[in-house]
Amino acid sequence: MPLTSGNVTSPPRLLEEYFDREDSRIEERLRDLRQIRNLLGRLTESTSSTSTPGVEPISDEMAPTVVQRLIHESSGILRNLVMVVDAGPALDDTTMRDNQQWIAEGNVQRTIYPAHSLDTPQGLQWLRSWSTVGEEQRLLPEIASEYAVFGDVGAVALRQWGDVSSGYVLIRDPLLISTLAAYFDLAWEHAHAVPYAASVPGDERLVELLGMGLKDEAIARFLGVGLRTVRRRVAALMSIHGVDTRFQLGVALAATSAASPAASVGGRHTR
Repeated sequence: MPLTSGNVTSPPRLLEEYFDREDSRIEERLRDLRQIRNLLGRLTESTSSTSTPGVEPISDEMAPTVVQRLIHESSGILRNLVMVVDAGPALDDTTMRDNQQWIAEGNVQRTIYPAHSLDTPQGLQWLRSWSTVGEEQRLLPEIASEYAVFGDVGAVALRQWGDVSSGYVLIRDPLLISTLAAYFDLAWEHAHAVPYAASVPGDERLVELLGMGLKDEAIARFLGVGLRTVRRRVAALMSIHGVDTRFQLGVALAATSAASPAASVGGRHTR
């Protein structure tokens, strides 16, 4: 029986139930991701040979041309998993123009970036520039490998899983394409939407950024304020909630969010 006061569940029990639900969801997500990652590992091991049907190594010089061709051939969703934003065929000027035009024509491009992309002005600018042209973006604390899936017509991936220096392969094998897409979709479901300062006023945006584990410097760039301002606002939130550490602040905010389902503080906004 839940501890109640009248018909209202007590705050401690409510918080306990909230964390129990979150722990269960996290375990399920991790289990699913491990299963798919293991499958991908087995499949990508077979790509090390140049004779593997449906998998063709491509040079760094040819990668932009291959990406351009796939963009023009594809329809549906372009799924893009990114480990770094300062290298790869996407930096080619012609490829970038074709890709942006493809999005402008109404096609859907979803990209998952690592959270550390926000730690530099260059990374933040990259995300903002692609968001402006309509790219749907989310963040994960870490990205296991890098690839792009162009609808169901093909994919370009790292030749060795997780090794950005290993070169690229063009994948035409339907099973591997669908598996890469499934891994991406599962990761997308559990990733954080990229929060931009203009979308939510007040401390709600600050709280969301804190919940994503971003550094104060990255938060300051997002909000367009000084580092000292961010730290003052965090200190003010800690004072309001009567806590001494950021971890305690997170627990207090989670309790507030659980008690007020309509609140968006600290929540993950989905598209």
